[in-house]
Amino acid sequence: METLLNPTQEKKRRDIIILKPLWKNPIHIKAVLVLSLLVMVSAACTLPEGQLVGAAGGLETPVLRAEIPTKELPATEKPTVIDKPTPTSTPYPSPGGRIAFVSYRDGNNEIYVVGADGNRLIRLTNNEADDIAPVWHPNGDWVMFLSAREENWDIYIVHADGNSTPRRITSDPGKDSSAVFSPQGNRIAFESFRDGNWEIYKIDSDGSNIRRLTDNPAGDYHPVWSQDGRSIAFVSNRDGNSDIYIINLAETEPTRLTLSDAADADPVWSPTGDKIAFRSWRDGNAEIYVINTDGTGLTRITNNLAEDGFPVWSKDGTTLVFRSERDGDWDIFSAAEDGSWIIRLTENEVFDGYPTWSPDNLHIAYQSAINGDTEIFIVNADGSGFVRLTFNNSSFDGFPTWSPN
Repeated sequence: METLLNPTQEKKRRDIIILKPLWKNPIHIKAVLVLSLLVMVSAACTLPEGQLVGAAGGLETPVLRAEIPTKELPATEKPTVIDKPTPTSTPYPSPGGRIAFVSYRDGNNEIYVVGADGNRLIRLTNNEADDIAPVWHPNGDWVMFLSAREENWDIYIVHADGNSTPRRITSDPGKDSSAVFSPQGNRIAFESFRDGNWEIYKIDSDGSNIRRLTDNPAGDYHPVWSQDGRSIAFVSNRDGNSDIYIINLAETEPTRLTLSDAADADPVWSPTGDKIAFRSWRDGNAEIYVINTDGTGLTRITNNLAEDGFPVWSKDGTTLVFRSERDGDWDIFSAAEDGSWIIRLTENEVFDGYPTWSPDNLHIAYQSAINGDTEIFIVNADGSGFVRLTFNNSSFDGFPTWSPN
């Protein structure tokens, strides 16, 4: 049963600067239009009818279609709403590490890095084409991203100090997307349309030894690594519905992890290696579930009539942060990995999303349009201490990802 803890966060107490909305600014409008085409190149986004659609800036994109079941759903208990206790006065340490993000501040989408304290802003890419979807290497020295600079989406890697030229990892006429480093950092898994269908591939981080992992007429998408680097979970509609599969790299055929009449998507492997969180429409709307990697122990984490989705594990595997539309707009929540409690972290009448954990699990960075323009903010893991990280008032800063160290 979902236990909701509502923090007492009066807007007057937030240490953020409320600026006049800038939606009428032509530069901002252009940024929003461009970003709306590019959102989620490396993941799937949800349509009201339960369709999962990948996007790649107007290029041909994968489409997963799954019908929401029409059969009568079992009754579930309504969540108990409990006020969140007032946070204690124990101070949080200042967040460490760096945050990579996408910015439109120079007229197109580029990759930047900034210290979690707001200092040391570094531009990593400088190209007329769009660069998006930053991903940190496990050692924190490199950032991988997707770029259309060769008129096609390919994978690139650049040093996080900003003093190197991006290195191209893939170079195929087919589109590449959803690139993720293995936990050891020596390999990259990604989805590609290079063979006329969306399939899962892996490649060494230096661009050598590419291998196709799936081969099915249906689309395969959204790869995520196991912590030992031996397996990859992904989404496939090969059985006529969007489900989650796992392939052991020592084998050739994947095993099916989820089996539902509705769509399952957005898998994320726990840091402990034994669980996968995912989003599912099996109860009639998008909720978050956790399942053991052997297919047992299915646990429903959220129970709400609104959409919940895009879960992200904390570094210690005890907590999930996600976004929810339960109050009519997208806000960020966190939940225990067993579903025993839920805490609301943001409360705004705008879109808050794309949360990412700090290495010490004490802070969460996310993007918000609370000021009219989209900027990056940081909040303590208990929902206190909002801090605005970027100040780019006429454009877009978003899709943050926190460095591993």
